[in-house]
Amino acid sequence: MTTTERTQRTTRFVVGRVDEIAPGERRIVQAGGREIGVFNIDGRFYAMLNRCPHLGAPLCEGGVVNQIDSPVPGEVSLDTGQTFVTCPYHNWEFDVEDGRSYWNPRMRARSFPVALEGADEVQAALERGELDRIPGPYTAETVDVTVESDYIVLSLRPARGGAK
Repeated sequence: MTTTERTQRTTRFVVGRVDEIAPGERRIVQAGGREIGVFNIDGRFYAMLNRCPHLGAPLCEGGVVNQIDSPVPGEVSLDTGQTFVTCPYHNWEFDVEDGRSYWNPRMRARSFPVALEGADEVQAALERGELDRIPGPYTAETVDVTVESDYIVLSLRPARGGAK
């Protein structure tokens, strides 16, 4: 099925294989006309719009840091269960899980749901036209192959739930 034959806009995209984004790394992709950063944080995947809601900076190019707690002076601990993406312009921090800002609680970066799906599920969804591939800088001739691995799948549908 070609793109023009699809009756509705694709909202799910294959980003790549799970092993292509190592823990602590990220990949910035174009999906549905948007630039989105996909992060692997200790084996869990998160996605955010690559635009800081404060001043429009390329948010996903910023640092990835954990929460630091200091209940009393001189006592400091790292909370690895709380991870933030920091804006490269002004260091505003946004929770990688839900986009919530800790500088301004009313501001939120756009987050997207990410799922891990098996190769058979991905192939079937591609054939039904429910899923699209992220285009890459490909220069080699492509052929049909069978892949036996899990894939990272990004959804552009709004995440359900809201704040933690």
